[in-house]
Amino acid sequence: MQKQTNAVPPTTAGRNSPWNHPAFSLLLALLCGFIAWTVVTVYVDPQGTITVQDVPINYSNSASTYTSQGLDIVEKPDLETVDVKVSGNSTIIGNIQNSDIMVYPSYAGVSGAGKVTLRLQARLVNTTDFPGNIECTVENPKTIDVVFDEVSEKTLPVTVDASGISVADGYMLNKTTAVPAEITLRGPTSELDQISSIVATVDSTAELSDTTTVPAALELRDENGTAFTAQYTTMDSDTANVTLTVYQVRELPLVVDFIGTPTNFDTSSLKYSLSQDTLRVAGPSRTISALEELTVTDFDLAREFELGRDYQRLVELPSGIVSLDGVTSVTLSFDTEDMGYTTLNISNIKPINVPSNYEIEVLSSLVSGVTLYGPADEIESISADSVVAQIDCQSVNLTVGQQSIPVTIQIPSSTRVFATGSYTVQCEVVAK
Repeated sequence: MQKQTNAVPPTTAGRNSPWNHPAFSLLLALLCGFIAWTVVTVYVDPQGTITVQDVPINYSNSASTYTSQGLDIVEKPDLETVDVKVSGNSTIIGNIQNSDIMVYPSYAGVSGAGKVTLRLQARLVNTTDFPGNIECTVENPKTIDVVFDEVSEKTLPVTVDASGISVADGYMLNKTTAVPAEITLRGPTSELDQISSIVATVDSTAELSDTTTVPAALELRDENGTAFTAQYTTMDSDTANVTLTVYQVRELPLVVDFIGTPTNFDTSSLKYSLSQDTLRVAGPSRTISALEELTVTDFDLAREFELGRDYQRLVELPSGIVSLDGVTSVTLSFDTEDMGYTTLNISNIKPINVPSNYEIEVLSSLVSGVTLYGPADEIESISADSVVAQIDCQSVNLTVGQQSIPVTIQIPSSTRVFATGSYTVQCEVVAK
């Protein structure tokens, strides 16, 4: 007979527990792995490596190594950035940016002009945010080729080429000026020696009738005037502002301004001629458009006139006006064919404009040997009684006592007769 047992059937509660679920086991394994990695990274082996991309190459670092030899970089690769491998504590280096690193060539092997292969080095410059032992290594390329040459400076004036400029009728281009007026070039001596001039070329499709300022590009040229393209030379400016000074052109009559004449003298009665009647001049429109004539140097009839003599007179041009004929002086001639002269002793001496605090007593009885010129018919009829020796006290510095005072010769009865020479009379000045 078979023996019967009282076994309890297995339940499903243990099989359905979350602790036995496969997903839980996977998460638990991952958590344990992360904890293990953290422990190893932080406490056992914290070192790591990252790559920082696009770090700029700094060519100026330690540049005194070659500049002290009179050298400069005249050619370098187009490469501007490189990638850098950074090694160090992985909890620190993860936030390093390209601005925290400097890449620079080592100039230790530079000893003269020519092409040199330089090793690229890298170092951390932001040691405040990233302390500790952090190593930076340039990944690729590790070296670059750089060309050095002897460098000097050369300063040249800016020449303006305005051949492409046109001006309106009745105007002219007087001068051109550039700002800056000179340019300093810096580059290899061998290249600078080929540069002879710097030219600012100005073009305009409009006809100019007034002064204007325009920008212009600067061009290097060799000794033959041919455009020169510099490979390594630099300029402190590659443009200039060019001022085109435009003048109006006019032809104006020349006239003489006569001084030293009697008060009522008619200068139009003088028959004179100039070696040049007109003069071509140019100047700013606002100035030259207001002119009707040009005056030669003042002519003093009383002191300078002589029969049969010609006179050289300077042409006095207003400020800013230039002569286009190259004439600076003219010859003044008088037609004296119908002119006569006489010499008289004048007794009619008259003070005028006497100050109220003075009295003047004329001690001289005559002004002797006064020479008069004028039309022959008037000279024949003139007498000493019609001539006055006038003392103008307003133009004299009076002092108490006797003094010699100049007089001017006036001919009230004629507007065409004048006196030459200088004359004085003795007077007694008394204070009231």
